Amino acid sequence: MRKIITLTLILLGFAVLTSQAQKVEIKSVTFEVNMHCQSCKAKIERDIVFEKGVKEVEATLDKKLVTIKYDATKTDPDKIARAIEKLGYTAKVVETKQKD
Repeated sequence: MRKIITLTLILLGFAVLTSQAQKVEIKSVTFEVNMHCQSCKAKIERDIVFEKGVKEVEATLDKKLVTIKYDATKTDPDKIARAIEKLGYTAKVVETKQKD
């Protein structure tokens, strides 16, 4: 009986984890950011990746663009923009995309 209960709990736990994993909604947003140098680029790439829901950060210094892939169930472009602004930069959305 104890083995059956343990097995049932394990299966329920697996079902919960599987259903949570399916709720990921990856999107992409590109910001125009007032980066001035390589240090600015590195700071943004290093720090924004730790924001909740952020999956990937790519900054392009010559175009002053930052593209971020994120889980839309955990964050949104407004929250990400505020995080960039907390680092001391301006952030204006120039493009958003739904990822496949």
